[in-house]
Amino acid sequence: MSVGGREREAYRHEDPAPMPARDLLYHDLLTAAVEAAPERQALVFLPGDPGREVRMTYRELDAAVARTARALLASGVEHGGVVAVYAANRPEFVLVQFACSRIGAATVPVNPLYETEELAYVLERSGAEICFADHRHRDADLWARLSAVAPKLPRLRLLVALSEETPGAVRWDEWLGGGDELEDGRVDELEGSLDPRATVQIQFTSGTTGRPKAVQLSGYGLANGGHCVAQRAGLEDGCRYLHAMPFFHVGGTVTAMATLMAVAGTHLFLPYFSPSAMCAAIESERPTAILAVPTMLIALADRADAQHLSLESVETVLTGGALVPEAVAARWIDGRGVGISNTYGLTEVSGPAVCTSPDDPRDRALQTIGRPLPGIEVDVVAIGTSERVELEAEGELRFRGWGTMNGYLGDERATSAVIDADGWFRSGDLGRLSADGFVQVTGRAKDVIIRGGENIAPSTVEDAIRAHVDDVVDVSVVGVPDDYYGEAVAAFVTLREGASLTRDELAALLDGRLASFRIPAHLRVVDALPTTASGKVQKYRLVEMFGQERA
Repeated sequence: MSVGGREREAYRHEDPAPMPARDLLYHDLLTAAVEAAPERQALVFLPGDPGREVRMTYRELDAAVARTARALLASGVEHGGVVAVYAANRPEFVLVQFACSRIGAATVPVNPLYETEELAYVLERSGAEICFADHRHRDADLWARLSAVAPKLPRLRLLVALSEETPGAVRWDEWLGGGDELEDGRVDELEGSLDPRATVQIQFTSGTTGRPKAVQLSGYGLANGGHCVAQRAGLEDGCRYLHAMPFFHVGGTVTAMATLMAVAGTHLFLPYFSPSAMCAAIESERPTAILAVPTMLIALADRADAQHLSLESVETVLTGGALVPEAVAARWIDGRGVGISNTYGLTEVSGPAVCTSPDDPRDRALQTIGRPLPGIEVDVVAIGTSERVELEAEGELRFRGWGTMNGYLGDERATSAVIDADGWFRSGDLGRLSADGFVQVTGRAKDVIIRGGENIAPSTVEDAIRAHVDDVVDVSVVGVPDDYYGEAVAAFVTLREGASLTRDELAALLDGRLASFRIPAHLRVVDALPTTASGKVQKYRLVEMFGQERA
């Protein structure tokens, strides 16, 4: 295939700024930040209780990471070891991740919403030797769940409690002291032999479509992600960056933690997302940048408007994790004068692979996910093949570059199904590539609704509803079984307080704006859309809800 008289190659955008060194390790981000600004605030944990706030400078954070690394070695964790953390965001999460990087071990961040069966699966599949756990997360007793599954996991030999509430357990401070007699030289010896391409984190996919897979990520991929996102988003040295993205997700690990560390900024974070808590943190801590997925941005804007908050310190909003609706981004750009950096990526490519810049033209900023990050190639192929489609034509997105995972742990068949012999990762997302390298995501290949032979991208219907139905706060569209057409379009919406909407009213609002076959045959008004902890809508649960109604 040729475009403009030559065979089209995969697109690779080269920014003027150079790529980081090829031997970059994850914890090198911390080392560089300590050298640049040792007395700058590095970490500020905001749990909502002033008595439990934690604030550390870069010098203090580095010392705490070194102490944690010694304690890991004293506990028998060596190069290639595996350590799990079962908790919501808290400072120990940061310490363990960077300490594991320093000794060549891998961290397994575990979703605190996992019940006992899911927890057992993750710990067993990853081969975790130690698990650090909080006592509770909201109403869930994490320690009770962990204690119930631990006896069934022979490789799990030590449980460490992160909370003072846990009676009879080995507590963090006690465990940490176990490495105090160990010399720093042990850690330094290990650091000299580390491979940047080795696995330092095992992230479990967020489970929007079923049982999560164990994704093996390298320190090189995580560190490059931080550098490249910071550069593209225009984050300044020493910026103050607030988020509530979970650390068990690449949004928390890369788009937040690594990105912030790459500019030696101040890492402001909450244990979990709450619109009121995050608005309060913006008012008190004055961040210049925030990270929030679309569902969070909607809730934050609603809360700020209700409380007449200006949020004036915020200059940049980083977002992603889902297709970001144009109306949501415009509400922040026009209403609050911020720059938007819209990231797109997947766990399997170490988080963001494509990203907009706040300086991009408005149509590109609001209607695309940006251009590939430096060192990342993007290609668009016919679904299920390796055949490139024409520029601007829809196909399946695939990626190649520094962020590609080391494979699914213990699952070579699943790995080979998504990564080919040339290193291309098949995303499963549909999209288009423009001649100037901007990428537009149009949906998921598996989410396409086939109604009587017509292919319908849910995002097209969702965008139309957001644009033309004023009372809709959020929407998700799925395909549901239909005796005649095979599949029918169903829209699930959340509405503004006091609003109402019927299916016939929705159809009338969309008439003339969407082809008739795309107008939803079914409408369900719900209090909230089911999401993962990272903010992605779980479409399979919507299909299940529809089926349960009709059963």
